Amino acid sequence: MAVTVDANWLLSHLNDPNVVVIDGRGLMPYGFGHVKNALPLDIEQVIFIDDNGSNLVMRPQTAEKVFSNLGIDASKTVVVYGEYPDPSAARIVWTLIYYGHSDVKLLDVGYSRWQKAGLPITTRHSVDAATTPDPKAKDLTIDMDVKFVAKINHATRADEQIVKEKQNDPNVIIVDARTPQEHFQARIPGSILHNWEDGLGDYGQMIKEKDALRKDFEEKGITNDKEVICYCHAGMRASHKYLQLKQAGFDNVRVYDGSIIDWAQRRNPLR
Repeated sequence: MAVTVDANWLLSHLNDPNVVVIDGRGLMPYGFGHVKNALPLDIEQVIFIDDNGSNLVMRPQTAEKVFSNLGIDASKTVVVYGEYPDPSAARIVWTLIYYGHSDVKLLDVGYSRWQKAGLPITTRHSVDAATTPDPKAKDLTIDMDVKFVAKINHATRADEQIVKEKQNDPNVIIVDARTPQEHFQARIPGSILHNWEDGLGDYGQMIKEKDALRKDFEEKGITNDKEVICYCHAGMRASHKYLQLKQAGFDNVRVYDGSIIDWAQRRNPLR
């Protein structure tokens, strides 16, 4: 599964009405400059903060509102970009996949590299606050003809119960996408460390090439014949690891979006 598009592809589709370009860096960076025709989506808008502090995927009703306001429906190709090496854009991509939108890609380079290449950027807002969380905003513009329908893809997500059930299953590998320091300090028992940054490419590329990724995973015993569950601290880096695994051709991958915050707050054992 190709999870990225390159800059040339995006350049040739910037004015395509069937392509929605999402800037996942946050509203402030967006205001200082963004890819032409891109729409802003703050990472906080796709996250639901649970009572225990974990960053869970947003509610279906919220997903339908947020993505509809961005002009996304089943007919659209969505391209999300961020800044190297921030994993936030990957969390947005994974959220769309979780809610059944399979035609979504990550731009394979960060915004800075796009800008340095002299590709089209602007400071003009391409949408009148359509992505603000407040639906009563006076300048909110919603195209009522666009309707995003949330169709949950349960196979892409794990919660605490699923992790506990599969923790000792020899056909399941739990991957910790955090740093070695975090992993050795406290981790889900039995998990394998694979730092999310090890899946980044060179010179601002958001994800390594497929063959290099597959080799990296296989060297750690992470193979495509197993189900893989990714976690980190709050689900951002785990989402990027999810995309890395899909890029490498893995079929059965989940994100534990609650990650170590949820696991620890529920008083599960740590190693």
